Amino acid sequence: MDIDIKLQQCTTLFKDYLLKDLAQPEFAKGYLEVALQDFDKDGNIEILLLTMKDIAEAQGGIEELVAWTHLSPQDLTYLLSPEHPPQLDKVLEILSILKDSLHTEHADINQDAKT
Repeated sequence: MDIDIKLQQCTTLFKDYLLKDLAQPEFAKGYLEVALQDFDKDGNIEILLLTMKDIAEAQGGIEELVAWTHLSPQDLTYLLSPEHPPQLDKVLEILSILKDSLHTEHADINQDAKT
């Protein structure tokens, strides 16, 4: 088997596992916090954008994030793409909405567990 094909299969499986874990609000919140800490240390915006995109995908897809942010799908996809220079104000706005959403979902899960 070609090494490139094998590597692509392993990467695909990792992404599947990651998205499954990121569907859990508590895990996604921790993942986002670590990405923010890393961004604070090294300023790597590409990793932060990829983290936000993965969380959005796991939490219902770009369509869900479009509903939360009231941005068009094209604008949101553009903003989360590492190929384009980021507009920091928009990225921070999306990040704030994403964190609020994860916090709300986490609180709802905890409330459901208590009842």
